[in-house]
Amino acid sequence: MHHRVTSKWTFGILAIIVSFIALTRSTGLSDAGSREGCMNQWLFNGAWRVEVTNVEPYMSGTQQVGWLVTEVWRNGTSGELSPADSVFKDQSLQLGNGTMTATESTAGSMSQQQVAFNTFAPAGQLTYKQIFYRQNVDPSDKPKGLTIIFNGAQLAQEKSKPQFTTAKYNFHFNLGCVATGAAANAEGGSNQITAVSGCTNQWMSNGVWKMRVTGTSPNPPDATPQNQNGWRVTQTWVNITNRKVWPGGLYGTGEAPTNVSDEFLATQSGNNVSSFNTVGGFALGSRNVVFPPGGSYAFSQLFVGGGLNGNDKPVRLLVTFDATKQNALPGMPHYRKPANFRIDLTCSK
Repeated sequence: MHHRVTSKWTFGILAIIVSFIALTRSTGLSDAGSREGCMNQWLFNGAWRVEVTNVEPYMSGTQQVGWLVTEVWRNGTSGELSPADSVFKDQSLQLGNGTMTATESTAGSMSQQQVAFNTFAPAGQLTYKQIFYRQNVDPSDKPKGLTIIFNGAQLAQEKSKPQFTTAKYNFHFNLGCVATGAAANAEGGSNQITAVSGCTNQWMSNGVWKMRVTGTSPNPPDATPQNQNGWRVTQTWVNITNRKVWPGGLYGTGEAPTNVSDEFLATQSGNNVSSFNTVGGFALGSRNVVFPPGGSYAFSQLFVGGGLNGNDKPVRLLVTFDATKQNALPGMPHYRKPANFRIDLTCSK
């Protein structure tokens, strides 16, 4: 009888220990499979640089319904990339008692999509607030850590995508510490791609195309900053070759491809948004019309998503071309290098 009581007592103690270990693992600030850091510290996995800069209550009126985590993401590769291309899966917020995931709510999933499907230019950046929503949130149960999760095994099967350079490709941030000094500096990653610089109303040329930006405006045109959903950049393009050309990679009878890539709008905060965030993508290519020699096209390119807001003004437009692919084609128009244009929207010629 005494032996049975002792066994039950021993079993109970073991259960408590196991439960404590499980809780520690779920809410702790350490993960052997993740790169570790504090707030205001850049973590890098060979593709993405990420930092967490703030954690605050997520409110519905006067009631707290979750938490907001401000994150800054940068493309650390030499090409265009979205987190979805790197098989970005989910984020989890570790509390003192339990865990919340971004995708457990519609609000959280939608806010995560802002970054997941945003196409970043090389060295491009996006700052956004990730929502973690749940009914009956306890405001006293403070966030302790944040984990950002990728599926590295699946990415390894997609050889055409940039690969992680470390086995610790997930990120874990200890929200109880703040980095300073060297630890707060960006860790690795690409530099800005090379480009010819210019201003608004200045013709830019690379031997195949010349183009210029003539203005920027809110979208919709009469929207207040609070109701604005994007920006429009008006521009004109001209084929300066002696051939009929397509903007993209299409071939035809007597017609040449030019492999125009994309445009990226950068704002005062450092955010950048791809033209492919909008339905139809880049308006020059989606027009799908052959340009005769000297042929021109004026259009208004829409930029939406990616955290754009009316108070974060556009400051630069990056126009990119796949010069490597184009210049490898024999008998086709070739680009001067650098072929790309970086246009300062705060100055005018």
